[in-house]
Amino acid sequence: MKNSLINAALAALVVTASGAVTYAQSAGTQQAVSKDQLVVGKRYYISADSLNVRSSNSTAPGNIVGKLYRNDIVEVYDLLNAATPLVQVKVVKSSSITNQGELYVSKDYLSEKEFVLPLSKYFVIQNVATEKTRVYERCTVTPDCPHTLVMETDMVVGRPEEGSDQDPNAYKTWVGHGKISEWVKFYQDGLGFYPRWYTKGQDISTIPKPITDSMSLYMGSQKWIVKNDQGKKSTYGAFGWYAAKLTPEGENGGVNYQWIHGTMGWGKDGSKPIEITRGKMINFFANPGSHGCTRVENRAVAYMRHLLPVGTDVYRVYAREATREGYPYRRYANQTSSYKWQYMLLTNGAGESNGLTSDAATIRAQGIRAILNVNLIEQGVYEVDRYPTVAPLDYSKSAASGKSGDRYEIDDKVKNGTNFRGYFLIDEGRFANYAHPSYQATNGAVRTSGLADFRNSVPEFLTARAGSYVIPPVNGK
Repeated sequence: MKNSLINAALAALVVTASGAVTYAQSAGTQQAVSKDQLVVGKRYYISADSLNVRSSNSTAPGNIVGKLYRNDIVEVYDLLNAATPLVQVKVVKSSSITNQGELYVSKDYLSEKEFVLPLSKYFVIQNVATEKTRVYERCTVTPDCPHTLVMETDMVVGRPEEGSDQDPNAYKTWVGHGKISEWVKFYQDGLGFYPRWYTKGQDISTIPKPITDSMSLYMGSQKWIVKNDQGKKSTYGAFGWYAAKLTPEGENGGVNYQWIHGTMGWGKDGSKPIEITRGKMINFFANPGSHGCTRVENRAVAYMRHLLPVGTDVYRVYAREATREGYPYRRYANQTSSYKWQYMLLTNGAGESNGLTSDAATIRAQGIRAILNVNLIEQGVYEVDRYPTVAPLDYSKSAASGKSGDRYEIDDKVKNGTNFRGYFLIDEGRFANYAHPSYQATNGAVRTSGLADFRNSVPEFLTARAGSYVIPPVNGK
């Protein structure tokens, strides 16, 4: 859920002597430098995932005017006095900061060398067109080997039914490449418009009851429509159990503050809150639709929080789906179609950056006591879907249903040709002749931003090898 007013350990590759590739957690620490090691007039790389840029020589929160990101380049203009951790800089290269006035950053995150990001074990591909989130385990055996799906789930993208007065596409999800910069447990937007799913110290009994405990989904969902601190109708717990912030985060070359997060409802509600969000009835009272963020059910986002460390790549695309093999896929024949993940949602870590996971095994291993209705909110089993299911174009379905394969209706039911370019092969996590749909041709419905490697090209590790693939037919033309 995007809010432009929000103030917004990588997995490192280890190559053994035998040449095999394994993964390890990077400590992610930064060695501070003394000011006498810096040189006025010299250029430095930013070494932090994100770094506050300030308008004055003060660490007060009110003077933050933006952020720089890893490998942005600055030139040191003034070292200032020894008592302050800040230095004055000029921005040389950045997709997020264009202001060339007096700018100040911490000296502790300036590096003489460009930082080469290690590969993460997993990566995420979110298809905005089909409203599917998929997590893949990266294959590193050969340059073009197929990646393996380890999770597939439905999602809701930014709603296209309304926009701002200035931009009818204001709430649509942008495509491009970002990285997870932070996980927040029970996130709340900066303005407090959407109350947290749970607030530290809150009586657990005051959380709205599960949606599926009511006689109808409509009645159940109404429990989650509340008045916020501003006295306006809002959706309680709209950000769900966890939210993944992405970097670069801003509107200038970033992901437009469009995070990945959960939703209202409990784990036992499963995907019902996602289905309700797409319905008309609840939208009549309080539109819970996303402002551009991508939303998945709470058990799914909790599993992603457990699986995906900070630094994980997230690729958002608008693509027709296809497969390398026809159904059933030989590569997945011996793989269990689902994985039973035990979760325990605790109050521990509420509101914290990278707060406690909900993985039951991790909680037990850490010796954390879980007491029902004291710090244990809910526990259960989530069956993680590990079998790829293609989502074809089907124009007999409404776009809002999440089943048309063209959420933003960029093709006008293919009467005048297609604005899709290439295919996403879901069984191997690679793209065949893919490019993002044109911003101009889609009248601004599909907008590309984020890291430069996925704006006008596809990274090699995501490019499919030559050969045939299976394209599902377009239905309902």
